[in-house]
Amino acid sequence: MRRLIVCNFVTVDGFYEAHDKTIDGLFEHQHPDYAGDDSFDHYTTERLRAADTLVLSGRTSFLGTKAYWTSVPQDPNATDIRREFADRIARIDKLVVSDRVQEDDLAPWANTRIVCVGDAPRAIAALKRGPGRDVLILLGRVMWNGLMEHGLVDELHLMTFPIVAGDGIKLFEGRPPASLRLIHTRQWQGSGNTLACYQVTRATAEEHVV
Repeated sequence: MRRLIVCNFVTVDGFYEAHDKTIDGLFEHQHPDYAGDDSFDHYTTERLRAADTLVLSGRTSFLGTKAYWTSVPQDPNATDIRREFADRIARIDKLVVSDRVQEDDLAPWANTRIVCVGDAPRAIAALKRGPGRDVLILLGRVMWNGLMEHGLVDELHLMTFPIVAGDGIKLFEGRPPASLRLIHTRQWQGSGNTLACYQVTRATAEEHVV
């Protein structure tokens, strides 16, 4: 069975983004030693290399993600790792979970299909049962919180940024019915980011998906 891996960042005090759903303000007090830290870019690209399906969610998030990454190849200031990510995200098979994304919204990305929010647990469970490499979710907090409720997340990879948000949107919604076992940690030279990878212990997907 394929693994479903969730990869997300989080602040030291457990926040995902500001209330206006942006992240730039979170870095206001970032230590100057970590300016330009791209360890999260390197790790998410590493996870894309190991996956053959990427799950995205929400119309606003999807369109913003697509607009940014399709612009990277034309950006003379883009880093090599972001150029690689842009190439890989364009080529990987993508599943978009949304009730508002339309077929016309997908271009120029190919290999992309839309699943309604209510059908997401069943569609993800089917993906996991099929052949292939990892199924990857990057960000998508609301969606993967829901998938944890259905027992569909196998691993949770959290990269903690050395910043204190003070306020904003928490990474978790409520308390998911799952326990976490630490399986791996990592740090990068010159970075204040720390990665913790957890195995998610839960009931089987078949018991939860109706």
